[in-house]
Amino acid sequence: MTTIDIVSFGETMFRLTAPSDVRLEDASSLRVYVAGTESNTLACLARMKLNVTWISALPANPMGKYVDNELRRHGVDTSSVVWANNNSRLGTFYVEEAASPLGVQVYYDRGHSACALIDPDAVDLSIVDKTRLLHLTGITPALGERTRELFQRFLQRAYSNHIPLSFDVNYRAKLWSSHDAAVAIEKACQQASVLICTRADATELWGFTGSPEAILHQMAERFSETNKTCVLTLGSEGSAQLQDGGYTTAPAFPTEGIHRFGSGDAFAAGYLYAYLEGPLYRETQGGSSPLVFGNAFAALKRCVQGDIAVISPHEVKALLQRQVGVRFR
Repeated sequence: MTTIDIVSFGETMFRLTAPSDVRLEDASSLRVYVAGTESNTLACLARMKLNVTWISALPANPMGKYVDNELRRHGVDTSSVVWANNNSRLGTFYVEEAASPLGVQVYYDRGHSACALIDPDAVDLSIVDKTRLLHLTGITPALGERTRELFQRFLQRAYSNHIPLSFDVNYRAKLWSSHDAAVAIEKACQQASVLICTRADATELWGFTGSPEAILHQMAERFSETNKTCVLTLGSEGSAQLQDGGYTTAPAFPTEGIHRFGSGDAFAAGYLYAYLEGPLYRETQGGSSPLVFGNAFAALKRCVQGDIAVISPHEVKALLQRQVGVRFR
């Protein structure tokens, strides 16, 4: 039986983006990207030669097939996707990008999507038993009662079979309140072996403040039912973690990239790649860590349009050698 490196469940949508500096109300064309935080992370990991499986629901129409084809193109196993009828819909969101102070504007149209209306009984949870790591995010339980129920089933299956959990908080204020989010993801935060959170989300959901180290200690104190690694992403300041009581940081990589969509998912992919000791990570001879890999993936992603980090092991290796002098066997 082939072991799966990572299994994840979540919604993937179309991101429809107006040309740069063009308002949506004036746009005569929109660029289509496949976008979903879980599938973004998995696609990046698949490109790095890990074995990954994505679980979701897609409409059995050209839009659903487009998503399926795109993810399979990057190497993601989509054989566990639940296919809804061809009258169901794919969630979408619309984006316009402009310079500050106008900035980026996002408009969701994802209600009643195939994923939001998924039948929890249609998903074979036994796939969790075959994986090294289950990766979930805080977006999925925000989509509705059915995804919340299936989210809880995934948690219970992983817990019962001693499968480690990676959990990315990924709070979305447009989907639910900070109070509702904090209540719904409490169990996942407790159960996670790796808990990833932005500094802003830690403050918004739980009121954690202070230095990155102070926030990480507050996270560890609140979610201490299992031995876990707490990871805090800090934007242009890099990232930090608390593991076995030890606090470490890694600076962000300099980048001129401007494409921010998916960069947090790329960080998660890089961190988990090193956490699972992917092939390139095993070749390193010091000077590296999961934080460094996460920061490297995120920096490279910002150079790539779309939501998926279309990068290669060769490019990651070159960046690590050039910027931080990581040595490889």
